[in-house]
Amino acid sequence: MTPMQQIAILPYRKVIAIAMRGLRFRLVKTFLVTCCIALALAFLTYILCSNGMTAHLADRASDALQQRLAREGMLDQLKSADKQSQTAWMLGIALLISFVGIVNAMLISVTERFREIGTMKCLGGLDSFIVKLYLIESLFQGVVGTVLGMVIGVILAYVEGVGRFGGDTWNLLPPGELAVLLVVTFGTGIVLTVAGALYPAWRAAKMEPVDAMRSEV
Repeated sequence: MTPMQQIAILPYRKVIAIAMRGLRFRLVKTFLVTCCIALALAFLTYILCSNGMTAHLADRASDALQQRLAREGMLDQLKSADKQSQTAWMLGIALLISFVGIVNAMLISVTERFREIGTMKCLGGLDSFIVKLYLIESLFQGVVGTVLGMVIGVILAYVEGVGRFGGDTWNLLPPGELAVLLVVTFGTGIVLTVAGALYPAWRAAKMEPVDAMRSEV
């Protein structure tokens, strides 16, 4: 193999270092993208926690709370098939909103960096390097945004729960079940973030250097 045919593959350690340096350099934009992810996951976490509370009203609520809810007709409403269908729809909408929000945030990040992508490709950056770079950046932002979103979602759900159910809120969704729910939510957030970044990363990698350098943002 001649020297012109040799290709240097950067190790993941170097790619991660470049990705972290890029995130620090674009600190404000990184913060905005992370906030978009956090808001999407906050909505999802809030829906999951609220549904977890209402699902156990019939068997975990105190007698006083059950009597009040019975007078208001909430217990019968929660047991109805329409309510269960509505819950499933809400979860689906929450997942969809989260995914769309993450994809939108990642696409904005790619669009704002067309010239940077063109420069990297002109300097010999491979498509695989561009994909790795964006996936690592999105994974980091996804972890931070997911954790922040879960905290916000849990706070909102419990504040609303205390307002609606009083002290029984802590029995409706105890810490053990909350921990399991948060683990599932965290995994979902990471999967959605990586999945949402795949298309923007592929789009960035397939750009022609000349077109990227010519783009006006």
